[in-house]
Amino acid sequence: MKITAIKGIPLRCSCSPISDALSTSTARQALLVKIETDTELYGIGEAFTFGAPLVVMKYLVENQLGPMLVGEDPTNIEKCWNTLYIRTLAHGRRSMTMGAISGIDIALWDLFGKAVHLPVSRILGAVYDRIPAYASGGFYAPGKDLDGLREELENYKKQGYRDTKIKIGRNLDRIGLPLSYMGNQDCAVRVEDDYRRVELAKSIVGEGRLIVDTNASWDSFTALSRGRELSRLGVDWLEEPIPFEDLEGLQRISRELPELQIIGCETQQGSRNFETMIKMDTLDIVQPDIGWAGGFTECRKIGVLAEASGRKISLHCFGSAVLFAASLQLAASMANTEMLESEENPNPLKSDISVKPFEADEKMNFYVPDGDGLGIELDWEKMEKYTVSL
Repeated sequence: MKITAIKGIPLRCSCSPISDALSTSTARQALLVKIETDTELYGIGEAFTFGAPLVVMKYLVENQLGPMLVGEDPTNIEKCWNTLYIRTLAHGRRSMTMGAISGIDIALWDLFGKAVHLPVSRILGAVYDRIPAYASGGFYAPGKDLDGLREELENYKKQGYRDTKIKIGRNLDRIGLPLSYMGNQDCAVRVEDDYRRVELAKSIVGEGRLIVDTNASWDSFTALSRGRELSRLGVDWLEEPIPFEDLEGLQRISRELPELQIIGCETQQGSRNFETMIKMDTLDIVQPDIGWAGGFTECRKIGVLAEASGRKISLHCFGSAVLFAASLQLAASMANTEMLESEENPNPLKSDISVKPFEADEKMNFYVPDGDGLGIELDWEKMEKYTVSL
């Protein structure tokens, strides 16, 4: 079997505005990656974009990276990954290039699973057949007050979710804060308002874990000054409080706020960078994104590094059905998986492009798809209405 083409499939749909500490989304997007072969088999992956232009990601996949693998045996996955990484070493390593490599790698593993008629998790050595998930939501939105947040979080609990994540940190109360540089500053709140959001969330989550995410909008001084109040209000996990480049700042936060577990970093990439973060004791829970940090091939190494240091893995997952399926397969193959992010914002790219919906038990533990490869079947007709021409 040989690779004949690697293509990018850009998907986009509009959505009601939602904001985290910094960014505002009015559309959801995904770049799927399709690997074609000289057989009837093909592989599907997703290159996570973090809002990057789809046209750039598509160009990277089709015009820079893809041609490097045409004619190669797609089952030589480690060789393929190293080919992509080393040939772009001078200008790659991070950001959109690594995101594109991640999408191609996921598609390679999907193709391999189809070739040997096994789910990827079984190939990697499955540990679990279902994965605990937390409800990921609690965004800021126009007209969304505490009552709106209450209704949202109560609905998650009714679904069966035990643990929940909300956003905090969309503040403009001091000069020079990161939000002041963003194009959209709507829905900004005071710090006291964020504390009220946290207090409300904990009253609903109860004995479950409450996670708050600042999307790296704070500095270490802010995190240290507010962390103890967050703990007092019942927060269990503090996600990516500051940018991952400030390793010493993360180290101080982790050491001086032992009552909070520091989780990160969804924006970090590559096993060597995560290894540095782990060795410096900057994280309590390791949180790569399979579509951004390096695909199955690299994220498995990140998982081993975390396990060797006694740390848990909780994968970031905020994309389409393809990314969620890949995350389930990866999480099922790692013994140190704690739980998985399950986005609950309306997102047709997750809920409307696969033939069958994802299934979970009454406690929102998601069953790992047991079909070949990623284990899901895409509905190509439905995908047409979300596919955009670039």
